[in-house]
Order: sequence, then structure tokens, then C-alpha cells
Amino acid sequence: MALLLLLPLLAPAHAGGGPMNVLVLYNGDDPDAESVAEYYADARSIPLGQLCGVGGIDPLAQTMTFDDYAATVQPAFRACLAALPQPGEIDYVVTIRGLPYRVDITDGYSASLEMMVQVDGGVDQDGVEIAGQPQRYSSSSYYLASVDNPAFVDGAAEDGDFTVSNPYSASYQSAPAVVRDSKQPKSFHASTTWTTLSSDLTGHFYVVSRLDGFDYDDARDLVDRGSAADGTFPTAELLCMAAADDARGARDPECEFTSRMLASAGFNGAWLTPHDASLSGHTVSGYFTGAADLQNGIAGETYEPGAITDNLTSYGAVPSNFFCSDDGLTCPASESQTSIARYVRAGATGAHGTVNEPLNNVFPLASSLLFYTFGYNLGESQLFALRYVYWQNLFLGDPLTTPYAVRPVVTFPGQVAEGSPFVVQASHPDGVAEVRVYVGGVLLDAVEVDGEPATVASVAVPSWVGTSGDVLDVTAVAIAQDVHVDRAGWPQPDQQPRAEVQGWTRGEVLVTDVEPVDSGDSAAEDSGGQHKDLSGDCGCAATGVDVGWAAGVVAVGVLAGRRRRAV
Repeated sequence: MALLLLLPLLAPAHAGGGPMNVLVLYNGDDPDAESVAEYYADARSIPLGQLCGVGGIDPLAQTMTFDDYAATVQPAFRACLAALPQPGEIDYVVTIRGLPYRVDITDGYSASLEMMVQVDGGVDQDGVEIAGQPQRYSSSSYYLASVDNPAFVDGAAEDGDFTVSNPYSASYQSAPAVVRDSKQPKSFHASTTWTTLSSDLTGHFYVVSRLDGFDYDDARDLVDRGSAADGTFPTAELLCMAAADDARGARDPECEFTSRMLASAGFNGAWLTPHDASLSGHTVSGYFTGAADLQNGIAGETYEPGAITDNLTSYGAVPSNFFCSDDGLTCPASESQTSIARYVRAGATGAHGTVNEPLNNVFPLASSLLFYTFGYNLGESQLFALRYVYWQNLFLGDPLTTPYAVRPVVTFPGQVAEGSPFVVQASHPDGVAEVRVYVGGVLLDAVEVDGEPATVASVAVPSWVGTSGDVLDVTAVAIAQDVHVDRAGWPQPDQQPRAEVQGWTRGEVLVTDVEPVDSGDSAAEDSGGQHKDLSGDCGCAATGVDVGWAAGVVAVGVLAGRRRRAV
């Protein structure tokens, strides 16, 4: 084991998502929502100081006006950020059932609450905050998504790439660029200064998703599945099924291409045609299609932990689609097209839909499946494949979910002598690039590896705090070294994902007045990343495993003349 030199970082690391990068936003007047927020925090070792309750909102409210949003959610979110010791490290915002789904802004324009939060603090080319402004209004009396996502990975198909044709497919051509690029996006960090080519958005923005379904138990199920999926490397089908019609099939050519590329690289990529509204009998790790009526086609499949889903249709996430009848027997009680909460109830880990008419050029691209299998987490995989922000989109699931990557293993002792160095050990098959230590949620030290990353690293943190008798809440985070991977059959088989996968452990450390004696006891396992009491007599170690990733690149401007249709 190499003793690493201390190299304190002057700014937050650009690294994949972990517990110190998440803020949880919930309805503070709803005990059920608070319970789910705490359940998620416990599952992901998130400090309770990063849970942000919003008051003054009816838990049954499905929509809210922008004025109400500006009087409740926005100031609460900003105040919670400002109160954190490292607000610049928050990259992810997770909302909880009990908040409204849609914010009605002006003149008939609305956005999902999550996408309002996503661009909080972002400004346009005139320095005016984007949140609260309507998007561009077309001559055909439609509002159009017009705020480019600066983290979107755009591209264009080359001759021979697509074997399926669709008249609306121009907006869905990211995957060919991904398989031809040798270097994939760097992990996402919200406080990066983002600027789109069209200068629509400058400033911070966040990865935002929601824990929800038909009830609060569904929300907890998403938490459980997200944690259970990490590092499992699912082998079930990554399924793309042909859509029910042309308008909902805009993504079909890219979906078929993506399935073919996944299969050539050794994943279980599958393209299914024609559309089958009553599809059943498949076990899936991914399921993309497009149909207004897909109720039977959702319930008939088995979903592995980590399964990511998307149905390209207009009203999957309209507010009424999340509520059962009073007796709980009919879910939803009133359904518009096909509710995305059905995916959650059926066993999926991630789902996407839209809260109002979006048009058919704004759904996540099939390239999200490629990013997912590179080891990026659920949140970034969707973000890199989303063309626009501040629109109708709503993502369900734990954004830290990472099925296709190994998290670093982190251990530290349960006791430390006052004034002595605190030693954290971290290991990962590809090497450890960095270790970060937090006490009570405050960054104590960030330690980079000087030179070649060590597979097993022992990091001594000399600037330890605390006096004898203190019991300190410690979180240690390790970041894995990024390595090249082979994708056989791709135009560029030598690929370099830059997911910067995190692993972490959180536990209590007792400060003593003498050096602890090693009792020889084995490490205390904390594999779920949950808070664990480690203040016993022995020199126990906390061990945790968890990861995350992210990335960002400048988006390519929107092509002129794209055909759009309501779906």
C-alpha cells in the first residue's frame, strides 16, 4: 500500500456523484415525504443537513403557479444551498413525492417542477434568469423547447448507420457520435460554467430526478432498487421496441442502431419489431419504445435492478397519472395515455415522461443506454442524452444508480487518538485517483494520488480535528481512476469513459486520549453506504461501497427545419 502525499484541492473535485453531491428537496409539511427523504439519505449516506424541507405547499397539490414556486420552492432551495458548508459540491437534486409536478408560468406555458429546479441560477444572454420565462412560441401556436442542454452529446448519423427510417428522426442521432468518439464526457459538476452555442443558458444547473410512483412505498422501492443495482452488471435485455406509430417512433432509427452496437460490444442489446402493445415475457435492464397505450406491455416484463425505461408519448407524467383511486384499487384513477408510474410499480428503477405536451423531439436519446453501460450513473446517462433543459421532462429514480461500474471500497478505523493522523484505506481494481474526508459534512481534506494511482491506497490525513471523548460523523469518499475499455464492433473500439466513479463509507469515529490497540477484529461491513455506529472499544473499520459519475460537454446548436409532431 502506498502512502500518498497530501495535495489539498482548492476547488471541489470534478467527480462522479456521491453522498456529498446530493441535496434532497421535499415537502416539509408532509410527514410521509420527510420519511422517504430520510430513508433515501440513510440508503446513500447523505448528511441530514442536505435534506431541504419546503413549507407552505399542500401535499396533494398537483400543479402550482410560478408565483407560488417563487414564494416557496425557490427560496427554500437557495437557502438550503447557502447553508451548506460546500454548496458548490451539490450536483444532484432529488425531489420527493408530495411536491407539485408542474409549474404553470405564463400564457399557457408550463415546465415540470424538476426542470425549474434544474436551471435555478441559470441566466440567458441578457443576464436574465431563465426560470420563470416562457420558452419560444412558434407560428403554429406551440411553445417549443428552445433552451439547449449544455451537457448534451450531439451527433449525426453517417451513411449506413441507420437501417430503420422515420420522418422525425433528425433530433435522435447522438449514438453514432458516441460510438465514434474515443473519449466520453467528463463527469458532471454543477458549478462548471456552462454555455451553449446559442447562448441560451449560462451558469449553474443540476441533475434533478424524483422519487415517486403511485404512492410513497413506490418511492421507497426506487431507493431500494437503485442501491441494489450498483455494480451488478445486469445481463438482461437492453430492449428497444419499435414504436406504435411514426410520431412516437422518432427515436426508432437510433434505438435500432444502439441495440446493434450494444450487442456487438457483448451486451444484451435487442431490437424488437413490429410494435407489440401487449409485450410480455421479457426480462429487461432497459426498455425504450413509444406508444400511447402500453399498460399491458409494461406489466408483462420482469425488470432487473437498475432497469432504465422510457416511453416516447406526450402525457406519461401528467400529474393525474400519479394518483390511485380512493380505495387504492385502480392506479391511476384517471389516466392520460400511459402513466410512467406503471413502470415503477412493475419494478423499473428509472423512468421518464413529460408533464405536458412536449412534442416529439425532446425525449432522452437512445445514447443514454450507451452512457449507462460505460459506468455513468442513471442521472448523467439521461442528462447527456437530453437535447433541451427547462421543459416538460420528469425523471423518476435515484440518480446515483450505477449498475455498470465497480465502486471503490473505503475503510477507516472506528477510533483515533487525539492529535494523531487519521488513516483511510481505499481500493479499486483500476486504481484510486483521489480520497476526500468529511467530518460532520465539512470537507476536512482532499487527497490526490501523486503519480500512478494505487490499486490499494492508504491515505493519512494529518489535519484531524476533535478532542478526546468526541464522537465524530465521518464520511470518506474515494474516486476511481478512469481507464480505457474495449467496445468490439464499434467504429472506435478503444473507448475512454470518464465517469470518475465514487465509493464511500460513513461512520462514527471515537477520539481517544491514547493510541487504539488493534484487536484483530475484522472490518465492520457497511456495504449499503448507511450510517453505522462504530464507536465501540475495538479499532473497527467501516467499509462501504457505492459509486457515481457525471459529465458535461457543449451542446451543438439545434438544426433548422426539424419536423416536430405532437405525440
